[in-house]
Amino acid sequence: MIQFIHVTKYYDGEKEPVLKDFSAVIGDGEFILLTGESGVGKSSFIRLLLGEIPVTSGEIFVLDHRLSTLSDRQRPFYRRKLGVVFQDFRLIPGQTVYQNVELARRIVGSTRKENRRVITSLFVLLGISHLHNRYPEELSGGEKQKVCLARALVNYPAVLLADEPTGNLSPAESRELFRLFELVHRQGITVIVATHDREGAAGLAYREIALGDAGAEA
Repeated sequence: MIQFIHVTKYYDGEKEPVLKDFSAVIGDGEFILLTGESGVGKSSFIRLLLGEIPVTSGEIFVLDHRLSTLSDRQRPFYRRKLGVVFQDFRLIPGQTVYQNVELARRIVGSTRKENRRVITSLFVLLGISHLHNRYPEELSGGEKQKVCLARALVNYPAVLLADEPTGNLSPAESRELFRLFELVHRQGITVIVATHDREGAAGLAYREIALGDAGAEA
């Protein structure tokens, strides 16, 4: 379960908060679309969940962790429970699709044999087995984002976060990516997508959390 309890977030030098007295509860295994105009706090919501930035006031609880009390030593272990997909892909040039995804596995100290088994299965699930030996510069935007999704899922996260993941995609690529998010959700993973792209998610079963002025839940 994820809980935001009366969370307010100011950035240094800003007179208005990006989130103000915001409260919300997200249950295990939910599919959430976090919506709202630019500047209302969608990316800040994701960064707060990642523990990249602190709240100004209030509390956030994620998977039984109180984020305000996480130590620097605990934070990397907490983040291993989260998978993240970014708008700008963040793939490593000069490394193959497989190598990009395997790097996330090597960080947790798994064996090459186990990596091969997990990654092969994941590539089949996401329909990207044919991209195994390709390089990021050879891929379309939609293909890159599928690889990013594989990388985000490779260590079995409990929560998948996506920050404007369709911002650089065509409408068809966006629809396909949202279909994969729904597929991931059906595996029991909590999925939270910060987006302004409701069209891409049309027809899918999700719950919307709308951030309005100053980030209040609508």
